[in-house]
Amino acid sequence: MSETWDAAGYIASSRYRLAVCKLLSRSGPDLPSRIAEELDLAQPHVSRALSELRERDIVELLVPESQQKGRLYGLTADGQAALARLRGQAVNVEFVDESRFPYENLLDYLRETHNSEFRFAIAHDEDRTDVYLAADAAARTHDEESISSLVASLETDGRDGVESSTVGQTQFVVRGLERATLVQLPTDRDEDVFLSLERGADVSVESFVENCRAYLSAER
Repeated sequence: MSETWDAAGYIASSRYRLAVCKLLSRSGPDLPSRIAEELDLAQPHVSRALSELRERDIVELLVPESQQKGRLYGLTADGQAALARLRGQAVNVEFVDESRFPYENLLDYLRETHNSEFRFAIAHDEDRTDVYLAADAAARTHDEESISSLVASLETDGRDGVESSTVGQTQFVVRGLERATLVQLPTDRDEDVFLSLERGADVSVESFVENCRAYLSAER
């Protein structure tokens, strides 16, 4: 996996990190209090996002560490590159329930067999991006902008720097996100399905892919 894609995925997987990075890119270096005010967010959310982004060298503190007031933060060169990766073609995202997701039987399998690990499913082609959130994932930080940016980063990256694998005749890609694993499967409808499980889930990827592919093929 390329480091730029890894950073882009990390930014996109949180609406707070994404909003902070976009503001710093648009307006330049700023203080946490002003960032919070500009974004209309609680300052603890902004402070945590800045801390997380700094740990990944996406943002940097521009004043001495010992300085307690006027702590100015800005995007690093790596952060700028990662954010640029997210500025691909706009992706239209729609959150749907199980009856409107194109692969309802696949959702039944995921809920019944991987209920505690399953986070979300995405069906994506050139015209639409349908997103189904698992019940417990819906309460987490998943919004239209963050999902759209995540899918845009996947489109832009393609499979550059990501080694794909094959089970039988099925090629798939596995990517690691913050606290999640994302499995990308092609379908027979000229679209991709992305399935997200909790990071570290006790699941055999090969068996998981085989089972999911069987449900995808059955719903042609």
